[in-house]
Amino acid sequence: MLPVKKHPLLGADFQSAYDWYQAKQPGLGEEFIEDFRRAYQRLRQSPEFYSARFSNVRRLNLGRFPYGIFYVLKPDQIQILGLLHASRDTESVLASRRSR
Repeated sequence: MLPVKKHPLLGADFQSAYDWYQAKQPGLGEEFIEDFRRAYQRLRQSPEFYSARFSNVRRLNLGRFPYGIFYVLKPDQIQILGLLHASRDTESVLASRRSR
């Protein structure tokens, strides 16, 4: 398995989504965490399975929630750029994160 490098804003992406779901319904945030964990495991096991969307950025959709894990596959690592809602302008958000 390739090592994973996480963008510094990934934690904020995750926390924001968790807080929103937990505020909507107690326990829903926990379900979001489990959905993310399952997707993260799929990413670790088969990062090449998901095709590039733009600028070599790949997206793995969570199973239940409308979020995607956006990442770049390098020969020596997986670089996770963000965990973003499907309605966001992901290309703009990720372009700024790649330049940092």
